[in-house]
Amino acid sequence: MKVLRILLKRNSLWVLLASALAIISNLSQMIFAYFIGELVNRIETRTLISFYFVGICALLMASNAFTLLLYQYVGRLAAEKMAHSLRMGYAKKLLYSAREIGKCDVASAMSVAQNELAFANNYLGNTFFDITGMLFMGVLATFFLLFQNIILTLVIIIPTLLILLYVYFSSQRLSGIVSAAQNEKNRMNKVAYYIVNAHPALKIFSGEEFAVNSYMEHFANWKKQWEKTGRLSALYNTLSGILSRLPLLLLLLIGSFMVIKGEIPMGTLIVFLYLQKSLTQSIMNLPNWIANFKVFTTDLGRIDIV
Repeated sequence: MKVLRILLKRNSLWVLLASALAIISNLSQMIFAYFIGELVNRIETRTLISFYFVGICALLMASNAFTLLLYQYVGRLAAEKMAHSLRMGYAKKLLYSAREIGKCDVASAMSVAQNELAFANNYLGNTFFDITGMLFMGVLATFFLLFQNIILTLVIIIPTLLILLYVYFSSQRLSGIVSAAQNEKNRMNKVAYYIVNAHPALKIFSGEEFAVNSYMEHFANWKKQWEKTGRLSALYNTLSGILSRLPLLLLLLIGSFMVIKGEIPMGTLIVFLYLQKSLTQSIMNLPNWIANFKVFTTDLGRIDIV
């Protein structure tokens, strides 16, 4: 987490801008959902719908598209800025260490460059700000829905919290397996480096077979761990995907009865159906995301840029 804090600090302006745009984009979506609900209510009660109201809805629709596009662009740019800081920071540290005798382990440096640095760059570019936007949307949508109807909000939140417990325990196991696979890959790369650079010595002392056997052993362990990761990831994501539909089913069931009894207007139910996706759509991917975040922070912990 130390390296992550450094990256966030060095790119604080871009990170704050991306976070602000995430909040603005999500607020725009919620306001639009509210007006859609109001539109349904006016149709249900046969209230006059003015051109002014229609114009606001059209403006909000355009605002949704624009703010989402801007957030995605700035988020990707901020992620690339952080990845650049990570690469340059590691290169600077590596060059500094190389000047001091005995402080530069070439095998470890090669392993970091091929594994931890590559995985961290990929995570920053493809996942980091996606998760940030998802968290913002989840928190904002929860508070927004609480002001609309407490009962329907609890209908979404309670089963979602139960699903999150499942996600937490499944992601714990998945992240452990991914970390084990990463460690085997590191060992495999180190052995490969020594084989290439110390081949004459290995040949003289008849150590080629031993080195190759060691490499193949690490390779077999790495392959076994990644195959296990793939199987468990498919299983956990399938189960979480099925469970993530539970809040929607309960919302439809309870919300429909409340509409029939006249306790809430149809527009309110539409708003909940529109925004509940923001709370549950990413649950099916959470096991992978949490596992990958733990691997990401572990990788950063092995990259010294200070």
